[in-house]
Amino acid sequence: MRQAQVLCSAACAALLITVAAVDCLAQADEPVVIRKISGTKVRTPEYRLVAGQAQARGKDWFSVTTQYDTAPDWIDEMTFSHYVLIRGKTADQPRNTLLTGDVTYVNVQKGRHLSDMYLHPSTLLRYGDVQSVAVVIRVQGRVVAMASEPSSTQRWWEQLTPVQGLVLNRMQTPFAMINFDNYEAIKFEGAAR
Repeated sequence: MRQAQVLCSAACAALLITVAAVDCLAQADEPVVIRKISGTKVRTPEYRLVAGQAQARGKDWFSVTTQYDTAPDWIDEMTFSHYVLIRGKTADQPRNTLLTGDVTYVNVQKGRHLSDMYLHPSTLLRYGDVQSVAVVIRVQGRVVAMASEPSSTQRWWEQLTPVQGLVLNRMQTPFAMINFDNYEAIKFEGAAR
Protein backbone atom coordinates (compact mmCIF):
# COMPACT_ATOMS: atom_id res chain seq x y z
CA MET A 1 0.00 0.00 0.00
CA ARG A 2 2.81 2.43 0.92
CA GLN A 3 4.58 1.72 -2.38
CA ALA A 4 1.36 2.48 -4.32
CA GLN A 5 1.02 5.83 -2.51
CA VAL A 6 4.62 6.75 -3.33
CA LEU A 7 4.10 5.83 -7.01
CA CYS A 8 0.85 7.82 -7.12
CA SER A 9 2.56 10.83 -5.50
CA ALA A 10 5.44 10.62 -7.99
CA ALA A 11 3.00 10.41 -10.93
CA CYS A 12 1.02 13.41 -9.64
CA ALA A 13 4.23 15.43 -9.19
CA ALA A 14 5.35 14.57 -12.73
CA LEU A 15 1.93 15.64 -14.08
CA LEU A 16 2.11 18.98 -12.23
CA ILE A 17 5.63 19.62 -13.54
CA THR A 18 4.45 18.84 -17.10
CA VAL A 19 1.46 21.18 -16.77
CA ALA A 20 3.70 23.95 -15.40
CA ALA A 21 6.21 23.44 -18.24
CA VAL A 22 3.46 23.62 -20.88
CA ASP A 23 2.11 26.81 -19.24
CA CYS A 24 5.61 28.36 -19.26
CA LEU A 25 6.09 27.44 -22.92
CA ALA A 26 2.72 28.97 -23.84
CA GLN A 27 3.64 32.20 -22.07
CA ALA A 28 7.13 32.23 -23.63
CA ASP A 29 5.54 32.57 -27.09
CA GLU A 30 3.90 35.83 -26.03
CA PRO A 31 6.06 38.96 -25.74
CA VAL A 32 3.78 40.36 -23.02
CA VAL A 33 1.57 38.57 -20.48
CA ILE A 34 -0.85 40.53 -18.29
CA ARG A 35 -0.83 39.08 -14.81
CA LYS A 36 -3.48 41.33 -13.27
CA ILE A 37 -5.41 44.54 -13.89
CA SER A 38 -7.15 46.35 -11.07
CA GLY A 39 -8.73 49.69 -10.26
CA THR A 40 -9.10 51.49 -6.97
CA LYS A 41 -9.59 54.94 -5.44
CA VAL A 42 -6.45 56.55 -4.06
CA ARG A 43 -5.88 59.83 -2.17
CA THR A 44 -3.78 62.65 -3.55
CA PRO A 45 -0.26 62.10 -2.17
CA GLU A 46 0.88 64.56 0.48
CA TYR A 47 4.22 66.28 0.13
CA ARG A 48 5.87 68.24 2.92
CA LEU A 49 5.44 71.97 2.56
CA VAL A 50 7.51 74.83 3.90
CA ALA A 51 6.40 75.79 7.41
CA GLY A 52 3.47 78.16 7.38
CA GLN A 53 2.02 77.10 4.03
CA ALA A 54 -1.50 75.73 4.11
CA GLN A 55 -2.10 72.29 2.61
CA ALA A 56 -5.37 71.37 0.96
CA ARG A 57 -7.15 68.18 1.97
CA GLY A 58 -6.40 65.30 -0.45
CA LYS A 59 -9.08 64.22 -2.91
CA ASP A 60 -9.94 60.83 -4.37
CA TRP A 61 -8.31 59.86 -7.66
CA PHE A 62 -8.94 56.56 -9.45
CA SER A 63 -5.92 54.40 -10.25
CA VAL A 64 -5.77 51.61 -12.86
CA THR A 65 -2.81 49.32 -12.23
CA THR A 66 -1.58 46.61 -14.59
CA GLN A 67 0.92 43.96 -13.53
CA TYR A 68 2.61 42.36 -16.53
CA ASP A 69 5.59 40.29 -17.66
CA THR A 70 7.72 40.77 -20.78
CA ALA A 71 9.61 37.91 -22.48
CA PRO A 72 12.03 39.54 -24.98
CA ASP A 73 15.35 40.81 -23.60
CA TRP A 74 14.28 44.32 -24.63
CA ILE A 75 11.16 45.93 -26.10
CA ASP A 76 11.93 49.29 -27.73
CA GLU A 77 8.40 50.67 -27.30
CA MET A 78 5.09 49.37 -26.02
CA THR A 79 1.84 51.31 -25.89
CA PHE A 80 -0.86 50.73 -23.28
CA SER A 81 -4.36 51.91 -24.17
CA HIS A 82 -6.49 52.16 -21.04
CA TYR A 83 -10.28 52.18 -21.07
CA VAL A 84 -12.47 53.11 -18.11
CA LEU A 85 -16.25 52.67 -18.21
CA ILE A 86 -18.06 55.07 -15.89
CA ARG A 87 -21.74 54.92 -14.96
CA GLY A 88 -23.48 58.16 -14.02
CA LYS A 89 -24.90 58.40 -10.50
CA THR A 90 -27.30 61.29 -11.07
CA ALA A 91 -29.82 62.33 -13.71
CA ASP A 92 -27.54 65.08 -15.03
CA GLN A 93 -24.68 62.62 -15.70
CA PRO A 94 -24.50 60.43 -18.81
CA ARG A 95 -25.60 56.84 -18.19
CA ASN A 96 -22.36 55.30 -19.55
CA THR A 97 -19.17 57.13 -20.49
CA LEU A 98 -16.06 55.48 -21.86
CA LEU A 99 -12.83 57.31 -21.04
CA THR A 100 -9.50 56.46 -22.61
CA GLY A 101 -5.84 57.36 -22.43
CA ASP A 102 -2.57 55.97 -23.78
CA VAL A 103 0.94 55.72 -22.43
CA THR A 104 4.02 54.51 -24.31
CA TYR A 105 6.91 52.95 -22.41
CA VAL A 106 10.42 52.77 -23.87
CA ASN A 107 13.40 50.45 -23.34
CA VAL A 108 11.45 47.79 -21.44
CA GLN A 109 13.74 45.02 -20.20
CA LYS A 110 12.64 41.40 -19.82
CA GLY A 111 10.91 40.76 -16.50
CA ARG A 112 7.99 41.71 -14.26
CA HIS A 113 6.59 45.25 -14.48
CA LEU A 114 3.90 47.68 -13.33
CA SER A 115 1.90 50.26 -15.25
CA ASP A 116 -0.58 52.73 -13.83
CA MET A 117 -2.95 55.40 -15.12
CA TYR A 118 -5.25 57.80 -13.27
CA LEU A 119 -8.57 59.62 -13.37
CA HIS A 120 -8.56 63.11 -11.85
CA PRO A 121 -11.00 63.70 -8.96
CA SER A 122 -12.99 66.23 -11.04
CA THR A 123 -13.44 63.61 -13.79
CA LEU A 124 -14.97 61.24 -11.24
CA LEU A 125 -17.26 63.97 -9.91
CA ARG A 126 -18.42 64.90 -13.41
CA TYR A 127 -19.02 61.43 -14.84
CA GLY A 128 -19.83 59.07 -11.92
CA ASP A 129 -18.54 55.73 -10.61
CA VAL A 130 -16.08 53.41 -12.35
CA GLN A 131 -17.73 50.16 -13.46
CA SER A 132 -15.00 48.44 -15.52
CA VAL A 133 -11.40 48.94 -16.61
CA ALA A 134 -9.46 47.44 -19.51
CA VAL A 135 -6.01 47.64 -21.04
CA VAL A 136 -4.84 46.79 -24.57
CA ILE A 137 -1.08 46.51 -25.09
CA ARG A 138 0.55 47.03 -28.49
CA VAL A 139 4.11 46.43 -29.63
CA GLN A 140 5.01 47.78 -33.09
CA GLY A 141 1.31 48.49 -33.66
CA ARG A 142 0.29 44.84 -33.06
CA VAL A 143 -1.99 43.89 -30.14
CA VAL A 144 0.02 41.53 -27.93
CA ALA A 145 -2.16 41.41 -24.80
CA MET A 146 -5.47 42.66 -23.39
CA ALA A 147 -7.43 42.25 -20.18
CA SER A 148 -10.37 43.75 -18.34
CA GLU A 149 -11.67 43.90 -14.79
CA PRO A 150 -14.13 42.49 -14.19
CA SER A 151 -12.98 39.82 -16.61
CA SER A 152 -15.02 39.62 -19.81
CA THR A 153 -14.91 37.67 -23.06
CA GLN A 154 -16.50 40.66 -24.81
CA ARG A 155 -14.51 43.71 -25.83
CA TRP A 156 -16.93 46.13 -24.19
CA TRP A 157 -14.52 49.04 -24.77
CA GLU A 158 -15.18 48.74 -28.52
CA GLN A 159 -18.94 49.32 -28.07
CA LEU A 160 -18.88 53.02 -27.11
CA THR A 161 -17.24 56.13 -28.54
CA PRO A 162 -14.48 57.06 -26.07
CA VAL A 163 -13.73 60.44 -24.58
CA GLN A 164 -9.99 60.88 -25.23
CA GLY A 165 -7.34 62.19 -22.88
CA LEU A 166 -9.05 61.90 -19.48
CA VAL A 167 -7.12 58.81 -18.37
CA LEU A 168 -3.77 60.31 -17.33
CA ASN A 169 -0.33 58.73 -17.17
CA ARG A 170 1.55 59.06 -13.88
CA MET A 171 3.75 61.92 -15.17
CA GLN A 172 0.57 64.01 -15.56
CA THR A 173 -0.38 63.53 -11.92
CA PRO A 174 0.95 64.18 -8.40
CA PHE A 175 1.86 60.44 -8.30
CA ALA A 176 4.77 61.00 -10.74
CA MET A 177 7.59 60.77 -8.21
CA ILE A 178 6.15 58.09 -5.92
CA ASN A 179 8.02 54.77 -6.30
CA PHE A 180 9.52 56.21 -9.48
CA ASP A 181 11.90 53.28 -10.10
CA ASN A 182 9.05 50.72 -10.02
CA TYR A 183 7.79 51.93 -13.41
CA GLU A 184 9.19 52.04 -16.94
CA ALA A 185 10.33 55.21 -18.67
CA ILE A 186 7.46 57.03 -20.42
CA LYS A 187 8.08 58.24 -23.94
CA PHE A 188 7.85 62.01 -24.20
CA GLU A 189 5.00 62.75 -26.63
CA GLY A 190 7.01 65.32 -28.57
CA ALA A 191 10.00 62.99 -29.03
CA ALA A 192 11.14 62.13 -32.56
CA ARG A 193 10.69 58.55 -33.70
